Formats: sequence, structure tokens, C-alpha cells
Amino acid sequence: MKTLLLTLVVVTIVCLDLGYTLTCVTGKSIGGISTEECAAGQKICFKKWTKMGPKLYDVSRGCTATCPKADEYGCVKCCKTDRCNK
Repeated sequence: MKTLLLTLVVVTIVCLDLGYTLTCVTGKSIGGISTEECAAGQKICFKKWTKMGPKLYDVSRGCTATCPKADEYGCVKCCKTDRCNK
């Protein structure tokens, strides 16, 4: 009986994936990029392009709770898997 209970607990933990933290690429195109684990409640990675001039875009990346809006001449990509915003 104890073995069955222990097995059920292990299966539950594996299936629920308790403690999972999303990892996103963060930083700006100018200052360099790295990866970081997102804070609680931030379950989305984003990559945002902001037009700075003809054929010139500033790119920022990071974690967020909601997908940010694109600027008038920019673009945003949001995703929910590790390092999906490369």
C-alpha cells in the first residue's frame, strides 16, 4: 500500500511538472543578450522590433505576463517555450 501511494505521488509530481520556470532570452540588440528564468506570473517570452530609421530596428527581448503591443512601425513576437524568442 505504501509503495502504491509513493508511486502515485511521484507520478503526480512528474505529470504536473511542479516548479517549472520559463527561460527567455533577454536584453537589447545594442547591449547584448543573455538568458534568464522568468519571475512568477511571467509565462510569455517576447521579441520586439522598434523602427529607429530606414532599415534600422532596435530589438528587445524578455519575459512578460502579457504580450506587449507593437509600435506603429514595429512588430512583436510572443511565445511560450524556453528560449523561443532568440
